[in-house]
Amino acid sequence: MKLRNKVVWITGSSRGIGKAAALALAAKGARVVISARREEDAAEVAGEINSNGDAAIAVRCDVRDTAEISKVVHQTQELWGEIDILINNAGVGIFKKIVDTTADEWEQMMQTNLTSAFLCTRTVLPGMIARASGHIINVVSVAGIQPYDQCGGYCASKYGLLGFTEVLRMETRKFGVRVTALIPGATDTDIWAASNFDRSLMIKPEAVADAIISICEMDNSALVETLVIRPRSGDL
Repeated sequence: MKLRNKVVWITGSSRGIGKAAALALAAKGARVVISARREEDAAEVAGEINSNGDAAIAVRCDVRDTAEISKVVHQTQELWGEIDILINNAGVGIFKKIVDTTADEWEQMMQTNLTSAFLCTRTVLPGMIARASGHIINVVSVAGIQPYDQCGGYCASKYGLLGFTEVLRMETRKFGVRVTALIPGATDTDIWAASNFDRSLMIKPEAVADAIISICEMDNSALVETLVIRPRSGDL
């Protein structure tokens, strides 16, 4: 798919992987929808993109809220038309032993990491099916393919996201909609701010963004179903 003038919505795109992907996609000529819970954070990224002569809009969106999701889609349609690519990137991690994880913390991870992908997908998918075109990329995590200590809620949400992605692909392939599971290992983002890990050994968000570009630009005769990216030195 050629990216010029394609409309891309990236959830959780005010920082980390989402921001890096937004900058990279905009540089390729895509029209990028930046959404985050804090509109000022989204606006900062959109401003950076627009100052480079590329195209972006910023919209406040809590991806757990169906009304706010619909608002993003409608605003995008009015300005640029239909969404061609959806990148479900919003996520949160609370790292505790299961016995110490509260019900509210569990629900926060499930709603943000898993349910939001369902809600956003459900909103844009009918249009993609009708046009027999579109690409949905779900940013999972290696915590969605292997367990980690003190990661019960996060792993559960990401395992669920991978399962959702694989079923979605089965259901939409015949309609011309492409679905990819992107599975990055430890990436140097704010999720590690309180950790003692050496962030210099982690994947740079820009490297994940490069992978997203490659996935999106793949010839229409092919599909990257699942892509795992790990730090060069291996898991931390």
